[in-house]
Amino acid sequence: MNNVKTYDTIEQLNISSERILPAAPFPHEYVHCIFDTLEDAAQAVLALRAAGYDAGNIHLMASWDFAEAIERKNQRQESLAQSLTHFFSSMDFNINDAYLHEARRGRHILAVHVVNYEQVRQVSDLLAKHHAQLVKYVDVWTVAHLVP
Repeated sequence: MNNVKTYDTIEQLNISSERILPAAPFPHEYVHCIFDTLEDAAQAVLALRAAGYDAGNIHLMASWDFAEAIERKNQRQESLAQSLTHFFSSMDFNINDAYLHEARRGRHILAVHVVNYEQVRQVSDLLAKHHAQLVKYVDVWTVAHLVP
């Protein structure tokens, strides 16, 4: 794919540039992963869309925006109640740290909502074809590391 076409494809995708996280940055029932390049991430998004996944269930955030959004969120969590809530949701905290570390290294974050195990496998396999790394399924009580 030439650079102009790749850039146009990326521009057409809904890549966050607001540096604001969704209400739940690590929502449950999602497959999360990282990409080294926005081009690979864009191709993965297009493949997900072609496989029938709704654009509203696919969230791609550029590394610099993700890192800034997480840092802002962490700075805002000042009250005791928020600190206790964050402490008890250590699963989200550990994921937060891992993906923040990768975003600081220039990697881009993608999350895809899934509704059953068949979709978890399908999404994981599809993402692997586009060079996704650190692929995890996050559910209410578990985090599963997915190896395609």
